[in-house]
Amino acid sequence: MSKTGFTRGNFLIPKVSDMSAWSVIACDQFTSQPNYWQDVEDIVKNNPSTLNMIIPDVNLGSDDLDQRICALGRAMRTYLRRHILEEVSGYIYVERTLSTGKIRSGLVGLIDLEEYDYKEGRKTKVRATEKMILSRLPVRIEIRQSTPIEVSHIMMVMDDRHNDVLGPLRKETEKMTPLYHFELMKGSGELKGYLVTPQQADSIDQRLNKLADLEEFKNKYNVEDAQDQDVLVFAVGDGNHSLAAAKDYYENIKKSLSKEKAENHPARYALVELINLNDDSLEFEPINRIVFGVDTINFMKELEKAYQVSYEPCEGCQFFDVYIGGECQRVWIKNPSSNVVTGTVQNFIDTYIQEFSGKVDYVHGSSIVQQLAVLRDNVGIIFPAIGKEKLFETILIDGILPRKTFSMGSAEDKRFYLECRKLVK
Repeated sequence: MSKTGFTRGNFLIPKVSDMSAWSVIACDQFTSQPNYWQDVEDIVKNNPSTLNMIIPDVNLGSDDLDQRICALGRAMRTYLRRHILEEVSGYIYVERTLSTGKIRSGLVGLIDLEEYDYKEGRKTKVRATEKMILSRLPVRIEIRQSTPIEVSHIMMVMDDRHNDVLGPLRKETEKMTPLYHFELMKGSGELKGYLVTPQQADSIDQRLNKLADLEEFKNKYNVEDAQDQDVLVFAVGDGNHSLAAAKDYYENIKKSLSKEKAENHPARYALVELINLNDDSLEFEPINRIVFGVDTINFMKELEKAYQVSYEPCEGCQFFDVYIGGECQRVWIKNPSSNVVTGTVQNFIDTYIQEFSGKVDYVHGSSIVQQLAVLRDNVGIIFPAIGKEKLFETILIDGILPRKTFSMGSAEDKRFYLECRKLVK
């Protein structure tokens, strides 16, 4: 078995006629584009779908949130009662054809929440990459404790520089049991899934254990004085808040469990997809900002008060682009408040909204930022591209990054919900 905190599990696979309607994109995407989610509803219609098992973030502010959460549980119980979910055991190997045509390999399994902590400074095998927006956790915890099934958009990354874990699997799919193959909705590519053999699963565990080896860790990151507890094996790429909610929910119920019951309780684990940070198909993109409902002139004046701002190129300075109306201005910061420009700007936005007014949203891509920034009282902020190569080193040296710093690819290429697992015995 793997000693990394990532392990095999029992998963529920849908037996439905329209898999494209079943599988929908992560709930935290397209939060400023409600038309996207309306399109999804139009595609799904009355078909069984994971849309009925999630609440898109665009709807989290609705007045009927409690009713929506109740509806999730009813849909899940209906799917269980109608036996449209078939259980398989082990690991599931996934090949996602992205909107770019590239193929991303992944492995669906369970993460042991005893090996994970999202709080800053905690040295666990599984760590968060970004600071949490704590206000987003309660509703996710409520959903988890109110529903019998888990669906997940969480993606974990490993720094497997020689592609030893997933590389061999791409060449061995003929040995596996095919589970699904279909086109994803709205031009988001294709999805294939295979149940790996027990022999392949044993090999996976051996290769994962190598990633957790202390000497391997020391050599990879040049940390001579590292101890066993320092070893970082996995980082959360997408779904930081969902995994944090799962952790808090488990810690709450663990208080009432005996040590023996906690050992195998379903809440101790979370469904995730594991991918390789070094996969050629994986590209990091910045998560941009739209600030709504602000006096744009005052916004820029306060920015100039908060930092030493230059509108001319400044060597060694952090920079970003500001969109107001139809105009774009590049801004350089000489005295940043964070090691990364996203943190510097976010610190300012937080302070500004608290003192004046406004609301911020986190947006993938630049086109939607430019469109919304044309509207009155809106400010669009676009960050430069982010390199993925030093992610693990950055976490080890600087700790958790500022919230919503990066995105693993475009919004269309995020993980789609598909596999499920029971949260109750």
